[in-house]
Amino acid sequence: MNSRFRSAAGAGLTVICGLFLWKASLGEGWVNASYDYLFRFGGRAVSNNVVLILMDNEAYDHCQQVRGQPWDRALHAQLLRRLAADGCEMVVFDSFLQGRGDPGKDEALAEAMRLQPRIVLMAEQAAVTHPIVAGAHPTLPYEPFLRAAGSNYGVAWLDPDLDSIVRRHWPFPAPGPYPSLAWTAARLAGARLNETSQERWLRYYSPNGAWSSLSYRFALTQPTNYYRNKIVFIGTQPKTSAPGDETDEFRTPYTRWTGESMGGAHIMVTSFLNLLNGDSLRRPAS
Repeated sequence: MNSRFRSAAGAGLTVICGLFLWKASLGEGWVNASYDYLFRFGGRAVSNNVVLILMDNEAYDHCQQVRGQPWDRALHAQLLRRLAADGCEMVVFDSFLQGRGDPGKDEALAEAMRLQPRIVLMAEQAAVTHPIVAGAHPTLPYEPFLRAAGSNYGVAWLDPDLDSIVRRHWPFPAPGPYPSLAWTAARLAGARLNETSQERWLRYYSPNGAWSSLSYRFALTQPTNYYRNKIVFIGTQPKTSAPGDETDEFRTPYTRWTGESMGGAHIMVTSFLNLLNGDSLRRPAS
């Protein structure tokens, strides 16, 4: 009887300790580490034709743009006309186009948007400040652009853990009260998305992503039809890869080993490909 009691007590203690580590913040580091080490020794290939065009240091210098200020919309219009001429499948703007600008450039950009078979624009998340009501709502792009895009928008937002690593799809669980940029893009690309609320974790493909990256400077110098049947994301590359330098850069599981951060646009493409290919990670039912 004593032997059976000790066995039962040991099993019960193990279960209690496991539940404590799972629920308590003390166990969060172990849970996070178990997630991060999934990507330590391998990645996963994807076959989708995705090109990420980056407003990086080279592009800012060559195009005479200033960080922290809106990109010249005439440049965006020129790029979109080239994408349409090549037969680009879809364009996703991971750059916020808010407010009125130069009227001529605004109209040129809206016209170039209307040339695209599919285009998705980024919205921002705005917190609601109120003494009683708490919440958030999307801040939409400039209305003429949204209209030209067929009202296709998604909120570009990432939700890092306390150690600044982005592990989860946003919103978490998804879908939320309004769509994320990755969700809208995946839906338009033909993904069969489950509308039931689910907790999804990001599956990273490699330290450098699973797509082609191209500086905005060289976007117009590619061979004719380079963008045919491709999905093009347009976003900003942080000035440096040092973690914590800028607001639009984030730690990933690879930061444990590389010491480098990843731009928000890269994580947005990762989230999109997860949804498009059904690659998101899910915790087993307990």
